[in-house]
Amino acid sequence: MTTQAETIARRATTHRWCPDADTRDSIVARRNALAGLWAGRLMQLPDDQLTLYAAEVHASGTVDGSEAILQKLWYDLNRAGVPMSRTDIGAKMGELHRDAIGQLSATD
Repeated sequence: MTTQAETIARRATTHRWCPDADTRDSIVARRNALAGLWAGRLMQLPDDQLTLYAAEVHASGTVDGSEAILQKLWYDLNRAGVPMSRTDIGAKMGELHRDAIGQLSATD
């Protein structure tokens, strides 16, 4: 049987803020927004739609993950007449991931 102090200590450690996870999530969120801007520019979206599209890509990544982002970008680009392979999009996402790391580390 656990004591009240053990229960409180366990709760404190399980609900603790984790800077590594927060940083990782921030990098992925930034990468997704950058990917949305990149793809939107390739599709020649006007500025007002470009911002909305980047937010849409960012939001879909927070729910469905990186593979869903890659699929969305591939589908949207090809539907807009910008032929792009999944491999090329994946490579660009890697580049944007590195850019996001650099941008976020510059703010520290």
